[in-house]
Order: sequence, then C-alpha cells, then structure tokens
Amino acid sequence: MSSKSKSENAIVTECDLEEGPDKVWRALTEPEIVARWLVPGDIDCQVMEADPERLLRCSWKIRNDERDRLGQSLDTIVTFELSPTETGGTHLRIVHEGFAAAPLHAANDNRTTMMRAA
Repeated sequence: MSSKSKSENAIVTECDLEEGPDKVWRALTEPEIVARWLVPGDIDCQVMEADPERLLRCSWKIRNDERDRLGQSLDTIVTFELSPTETGGTHLRIVHEGFAAAPLHAANDNRTTMMRAA
C-alpha cells in the first residue's frame, strides 16, 4: 500500500496494483475469493452500491453477539474505488468509515454519568 491515513471517522488506504480493474473487481465480488482474503466469516456484508470495475460500497456488520463496553456492535461502511492506471493496472482506494460513532456514544455516556454524580 502506498499511502495510509486516518481521519476521525475513516481509514483511507490507496495503492496501485499490477492487475487490471476486471481482475480486481472479481477479487472484490466473487464470494469464494472474498471469503479467502477479505471478509472473515463473522462479518455480514451487504452491497449498498455497485458500478462494475469502478465502485463497490458495502455495509459491514459483525454477525455474532460481540459488543463493546456500551453494548454496541461495530457497523461500518467500506468503499472500494477502482480506476485504471496508465500501465494497465488498477489504482485502488479503500475508505473504511464509521469508527467515530462508538467514541461519540462513549463521550455522551460519560457526560451523562458525570452529570448524575454531581
């Protein structure tokens, strides 16, 4: 991966791959391939938007009852953006967002607890 950055609500990763957009698209959308390298068995993946060989946006939710200390499960959105490179490969941009909700709920929960204690 050539660059990686994290904002308050998203992790963004970009890279250039030698494979063309058609092959990368297959790796992102064919269930037997995806199961081997991308989405573990405990993740429920729902396609929200798809534009073949260009864009794939999915909702990822944990299937089991795994919860954080506030009783919430991780529910995020992952967007894969594919664009052809001059050399016939693919520029892949991955945006994984939805991480800010848990800290926000924790901050509000702590504030409520502090106000009750006062």
